[in-house]
Amino acid sequence: MFDFLNPLTTDDFNENVEFLYPQFLPKKQITMIYADGGMGKSWLLFGLAKYATEHNSGAPQGAMKVLYIDVDNPISVLKERGIEHKLLDVCQGLTYCHRSKIEGEPMDLLDELEKRAFGDAYRNTLVLLDSIRDFADVNNDLAAMRVGNKLKNIRDAGATIVLLHHSTKNGSNYQGSNNLRNSIDNMYRLIKADSPDGEIRWLLEVKKERAAITDIALTLNTQNLFLAELDIDEVKLNDDDKDFIDKVKTVLKERGALNKTELLKACGHKKDDKTARDRLNRFDGIHWQSEKTKGVYTYALI
Repeated sequence: MFDFLNPLTTDDFNENVEFLYPQFLPKKQITMIYADGGMGKSWLLFGLAKYATEHNSGAPQGAMKVLYIDVDNPISVLKERGIEHKLLDVCQGLTYCHRSKIEGEPMDLLDELEKRAFGDAYRNTLVLLDSIRDFADVNNDLAAMRVGNKLKNIRDAGATIVLLHHSTKNGSNYQGSNNLRNSIDNMYRLIKADSPDGEIRWLLEVKKERAAITDIALTLNTQNLFLAELDIDEVKLNDDDKDFIDKVKTVLKERGALNKTELLKACGHKKDDKTARDRLNRFDGIHWQSEKTKGVYTYALI
């Protein structure tokens, strides 16, 4: 009766979730990252593109192929950031498609990718879209659903898809139809953290997940596009935390190991200051190391 169908069988369930970047970016799924302008979203994709072309180089399937579709950044900005040398010249397996060289509309490009989405056509391929609002009117339910269906068809042919999007004015949510959220597998809100020169740091908060992803803190070296994970608690520090850490490290560097009472006093705190004592405990083993001898805690720099 159903001989015209191609139903699932137990053989279709022989794959486990793999990660391109551990606990952050699952393969063969659609991940959306949203933030306000100026948060460094494109820089993050540059880092992911380079990471993917170098990833699994020793595995049987080799490093991933990467398709970066950039319909947002002007070429002048890409040149200013040195992307031709930092990314295009050094990443084998990268195809960088820019708006200036696309014939037709960006959606036409998705149409072409969808036409070729059969079997495992996109296995071991990372598709980066910068950014999704340039492909369709994401505020329109039907348009958002159309884009989502195309992305799912490309995903089901083996692609790992990451798309950038913009947030609402207050930064708390993404712009557009709820159909966009319904079409993706995972979603992060990106928050730019305080960063030293030559580096961009972000906190990425999970807003939707269909894989075992978690909040993560990442840093990118803007000179070589090296992407690395940071201690998430350190990235979440407020100004008071940072001031406290700087004071303690300065005192320990100048005076050497001190017991808790001496250290707190040297930093301008009373020995019964609960907030300061909590901070000493919170950052113990990260910025300094404590040792307990006969009930007395002594602190020293790691």
